[in-house]
Amino acid sequence: MVTKKHKKKSTLEQMVEERTNELEKADEQLQLEIARYKSTEETLVHKESLLQMIIRATGEAMILIGNDGLITLFNPAAEEIFGCKKEDVLGKPLDCLMPDQHRERYQEYVKNYFNTGEPDGIIGNTLELPALRSDGNIFEMEMSLSAGKLGDKQFVIAVARDITERKQIEVSQDELLNKVENINKELKEFASIVSHDLKAPLRGIKTLANWILSDCADKLDGQAKEQMNLLLDRVERMYSLIEGTLQYSRAGRVEGNRVQVNLNNFIPEIINMVVPPENITVTIENELPVIECEETHIMQVFQNLLSNAIKYMDKPQGWIKIACVEQDGFWKFSVADNGPGIEEKHFEKIFKIFQTLPTSPDFQGTGVGLTVAKKIVELYEGKIWIKSKVGEGSTFFFTLPKQKTGALNEKL
Repeated sequence: MVTKKHKKKSTLEQMVEERTNELEKADEQLQLEIARYKSTEETLVHKESLLQMIIRATGEAMILIGNDGLITLFNPAAEEIFGCKKEDVLGKPLDCLMPDQHRERYQEYVKNYFNTGEPDGIIGNTLELPALRSDGNIFEMEMSLSAGKLGDKQFVIAVARDITERKQIEVSQDELLNKVENINKELKEFASIVSHDLKAPLRGIKTLANWILSDCADKLDGQAKEQMNLLLDRVERMYSLIEGTLQYSRAGRVEGNRVQVNLNNFIPEIINMVVPPENITVTIENELPVIECEETHIMQVFQNLLSNAIKYMDKPQGWIKIACVEQDGFWKFSVADNGPGIEEKHFEKIFKIFQTLPTSPDFQGTGVGLTVAKKIVELYEGKIWIKSKVGEGSTFFFTLPKQKTGALNEKL
C-alpha cells in the first residue's frame, strides 16, 4: 500500500510541475508581449515627438490636426502668418482660420477623412483660398493638406503660405501685359499711318520731278537732268525704306492659319516670284520637308534670302542652291550662292535693320530683308546665321524646330 501511495504522489507532483512550467512559459510570453507593446508605444511616442519638433522648427506655417478634427499643434510660423498665439487656436477646428463662407466646406473634407480613412477633396492637394487673420483681415493663402498615420492615430498636416504679394505681382503682370499689348497695337497702327502719310508726299515729289523732266527737258542742261534723276533715286530709296519699316513692323504680327506646306512645291513658286535672271540658276538640292506654318512667314524668309542672292550676284554665271537636312530635332535649311561674299566682321551687322554693306551704286538695299527673315525665324524659336568667303560666295543657314513646325515626313 505504501508503494502505491508513493506512486500516486509522484504522478500528482509531476502534474503540478508540468502545470507550473506552462504557467511560467505563459508568464514569460506575456512579459515579452508587454515589453513589445511598451517598445511600440515608446516608438510611436518618439515618432510623434519628432514630428512635433519638426513642425515647430520649420520655417513654413504648419498646423497639425488630430483624429478628432481639432488643431493639436500650431507652430511659430503659423502664429506669424495668422497673427495669433497657439493658445487661441489649439483644440479648435481648422475652419476657425477661414472666413465664414468657406468654413463648412473645408471642415467637411477633413471630417470625412477621419471618418473613412480615405483622402478626399482637398486632402492631398494644394489650394488657393482666402484666410482669416486674428484682426479680421482676409488675405490670400496657399494651403497644402497631407494625411498620415502614427499607429492607429490619424492626422492631417496643413502647410500654409501667405501669397498676397504673389497675387499682387500676378495682377501687376496682367496689367503690364495688357499695356504691352495695347502699345504693340498702337505701334502697329502708327507704323501703318506714318507709312501712308509719308508715302503720299513722296509720290507727289516723284510725279512733279517726272513732269519737270518731261516738260522742261529742252530747258534743262545735263547737270540739271542729272540732279533731277538723283532726286528721283533718293525718292525711290526713301519709299523703299518706308516700305521696309512697314514690313519689319508686320513681321510676325500677321496672324494667319497654320497649314501644311509642302516646301517641294512651295519653294519653286517663290523662285518664280523673285524672277531670277537668265544668268543665275536656282536649284533645290534635295527633298524638302512638309511643315506646318503660316505660308506668309516661310515665303518672306525664302523670298528675302533669294532676292539678296540675286540682287548682289557679281558673277557672269551665278548659281543659288537650296537644301535642307534634319539635325538634332531641327530642320536646317541653307541658301548658298557664288556671289561676292561677305567679310566676317560684317556677319552680325547684316542682320540689323537699315544696316547695309558698301556695294555697287546700282544695288542699294534697305537693310530690312535679312532683319525680317531673322525676326520670323526667331518667332519659330529657330536661329539664322551666315558662312561666307569674300570672292567665293555666301551660305545663309536657318533652323526651324520640328516640334514647332509639325513636320510630317521624318525622312528627307
